[in-house]
Amino acid sequence: MTLSLDKRAHRIWALIAAMALITACGTEDGAEVRNIGESSGSATGSASASGSASGSGSASASGIGDGECVPVSPELEEQADETVAITAQDYAFDPSKVEVSAGVITFEVVNEGAEKHELAFLPGGGEVPFVDGAPDEEALEAAGAFELEAFGPDQTCNATYELEPGTYTVFCIVETEDGTTHYELGMRGTVLVES
Repeated sequence: MTLSLDKRAHRIWALIAAMALITACGTEDGAEVRNIGESSGSATGSASASGSASGSGSASASGIGDGECVPVSPELEEQADETVAITAQDYAFDPSKVEVSAGVITFEVVNEGAEKHELAFLPGGGEVPFVDGAPDEEALEAAGAFELEAFGPDQTCNATYELEPGTYTVFCIVETEDGTTHYELGMRGTVLVES
């Protein structure tokens, strides 16, 4: 059976499209990507007085590429009213509770763990929502969650946000090899922003 030229061209284009899709996904390390906010790596981090946050960035369970730091809003760092140092460990934040005044805050996060870690924020506080055993990405997005994307060990990465008064749950939903999130292993905390 011979194919017409049109059918062969169609199959070639379909093969090219499939190869492009496989190539694009080929760098994934098996963890799902959590999209929170708008676009990757450039969060503005503004939060409204109601406790919902607007900001771009994506919470990424696997981090990006090889786990390089992607700072959030470095252009705001000079305007920061306060800098908060947080250490990410396997599987905790130190300190796990932070109190700051409303305004522009830079979070200087040092990854002292052996794995990639992120610092994600859930405005309004409370538990990170899960559905079918995985973080509920739609609920996180609807709640205005934002984050400093996962980055590898022995790195320091800064995230600067303009935060309004309220309570924020901070968490890491990077997954271990068995699919358990770092959040489930205890990697969570609270940021209280006072007026």
